[in-house]
Order: sequence, then C-alpha cells, then structure tokens
Amino acid sequence: MKARLRTELAIAVFGMTLAASIFPASADKFTIAVVSDTQNYNDVTLPQPRGVNALIQQMQYLVDSKKEKNLAFVTFVGDIVQHGDGQFRTGIIGQYTLWDTRTEWDYANLAVSVLSSSDIPFGMVPGNHDYDNYSWYTTPNGPGASRPLRGGTLWNAYFGPASRHFASKAWYGGSNNNGMDSYQVFEAGGRKYLHLGLEMEPTPAALDWAKQVIAANEGLPTIVTTHEWLDPNFTGETARSNDYKSYFDGAANLPPDDVWEKFIRKTPQIFMVLAGHDWTSTVAGVSQGENLRVDTNDAGYPVYQSVQDYQGNTIGPDGKPDSANGGAGWLRFIEFDTDAKKLHYYTYSTLVDKYAGRNGEASFGVAPNYSDFTVDFPPQLTK
Repeated sequence: MKARLRTELAIAVFGMTLAASIFPASADKFTIAVVSDTQNYNDVTLPQPRGVNALIQQMQYLVDSKKEKNLAFVTFVGDIVQHGDGQFRTGIIGQYTLWDTRTEWDYANLAVSVLSSSDIPFGMVPGNHDYDNYSWYTTPNGPGASRPLRGGTLWNAYFGPASRHFASKAWYGGSNNNGMDSYQVFEAGGRKYLHLGLEMEPTPAALDWAKQVIAANEGLPTIVTTHEWLDPNFTGETARSNDYKSYFDGAANLPPDDVWEKFIRKTPQIFMVLAGHDWTSTVAGVSQGENLRVDTNDAGYPVYQSVQDYQGNTIGPDGKPDSANGGAGWLRFIEFDTDAKKLHYYTYSTLVDKYAGRNGEASFGVAPNYSDFTVDFPPQLTK
C-alpha cells in the first residue's frame, strides 16, 4: 500500500476507448477477475465484521457469477492483511493498540476459502503488508524497526503451495520462496494461459525461477501479477512505481523498471501485467488507484500494464464516506472477447452494486475511461 497526494487529473489514456455497454458472456467470451489490496477488509483496527464480511461477499459474488461471466481465473494483487508480523505476537502498544496478526490472517483465510471451495483457478501474490517484518516499528514498547522487508512464514502457512487453497489443485503449477512466487495454468476460450505471480519487487533469483517457468510453458499467453508496478494517473502520466528505498533498500530486490528491462520486455509471451499498491489519498471517501500503461516488448508486441487499487474508497451503500472499510467492494474484471478480438476492462462493487465509469459517471473522481475501457487483442493472443 502507498498513498499519494491527490492532484487534478488529466483525461489522457493511451489506447483506451470507453466501453458503452455491458458485454454479455457467451462461448466466445471469458473473464478474469482482479482482487485488489484487501488489507482494510481484514484490519482488526477497523470496524469488524463489516470489513471481512465485505471480502466474503466479494468471494461469494465471484463464485456465484462464474457461469454468467464465464469466469476463468481470479488473481489477488497482494496486501492481503494490514499488519504483517511473523512473530505471532498478541499485539504491540504504540502505533497500533493490541491487534492480533493471526486474527487478520484468519479473516483472510476464511474469505479466500469461499473461492477455493469452488473450481475457479486463482493465484495470490504478497504485498508489502504481508511480509513477516512489515509491522515492526520504533514505537513505544514495539519490537524496533526492521527493513528491508523479508520472510514469508505466514504467507506460506496460509497461502503457500501446501495450504488447503492450493494443495492438490491440478491448475496450481508450482512455487518459489515460501509460495511468494507461484504459477498457475488455466484454460479459457479454447486455449491454455499461464499466470505468473511474482513477489513485490522480485529478486534476481525470483526472476531466474520465473524464466524457468516460462521455458517450461513456452508459447502460452502469459499474465503477470505483482504487487507494485504502476502509479495511478496524476496528469496523464504513466510512470512505474518505485518504493525500493522504503521497503527493500540494501537488498537485491528489483523495482518495476528493472523488472521490465530484465524480464518482461524480453519475454514475448507476456501480454499483461496486473498490480495494486498505489493509490491517492482519500478525499471525502474517494481515492484514485487506476491507470494503464502500454509498452512494446522486444518482439514488437504490446504489453498492457494496469494498476487497480481501490483501498482508499470508503463510500458504502448509504453513499456516505467511511461507511465502508477501505475498498468498498470494488473489483476489476477483464473480459476477453475472442470473436471481436477485444479486451474489456471494467470495475464493479459488490458492496454498492454499482459499475464505475458507465454512462459518463466518474466514481473515483477521474475520467470514466480509467474504470471502463476496451483495448485490442495483442498478437500474443492471436498467434
């Protein structure tokens, strides 16, 4: 999670066209869902069970709408919990008041179990909040500061390859580093796809592992999910994020620009990168955490890179700020129309029962076509 100061936003999005209608699911269409930063739903310092119930509602919606949307895959972009702490302490007094990390992981586990009990393939990556030492601060009676971020003890216990969510699942291909990197293979639209989940600012060792996965699945159209990648739109800019100094200073981890140069651009079959992490400060219950960047890889193919982070939005069904835990039920969907050769990105809240960016409406204070837009199939999907 990273908040950025809110600014006036220009309406300039490369390669986007506003989708004017809802596409019904058909045999020629399938959908993937993106679950953005969920930490506020599980945060024990925020109203509960209001938060975890919103996350459970999201998961149930995905299961219930599988047939309607032809839902083929779900990806979580990280920051599953708010207070990562691998010591299982019962709480610290200082910045936070007697919270229990295990409770947050248990909340997340409960909600994800709704999805994992279905037959929908899915993948998960950790965010900065999910590392074992994230919540170590120099507060009174605290354990002291601890950076760079490290460890995946709790991640592995709850969402690793041997967890009940992934063990024995045929579509779960394998993992690396306590399950913080993983891959899945799913089928949709008459072909196989590879989903590659990478830890936040992956290390060279993680990229070496990823290259082995690519080599073993050569030619499969590939989606990459990682926690940090792209800043939200400020004035039409599409800069990649870089929080290396805040979280990994002195470690081997690579910020997004380096990952692009060393791995993404050199791998022709990767056509999409999905991320969260970056959002603007909340104003009157509204935050902006969306953007799209399109770069050409070394093969001359476009790679669609998007951030979708709704954690700063707190307007609930009553229309009032702070009536929902941050996130307010918003989900990103991407519909693949194999007949029209289009990708339709759209945004929906299960809590508010509302689509963002429809009929010219700007749910997040920015141009509607950040929330609802269509791009062409890249060559990776037509080969």
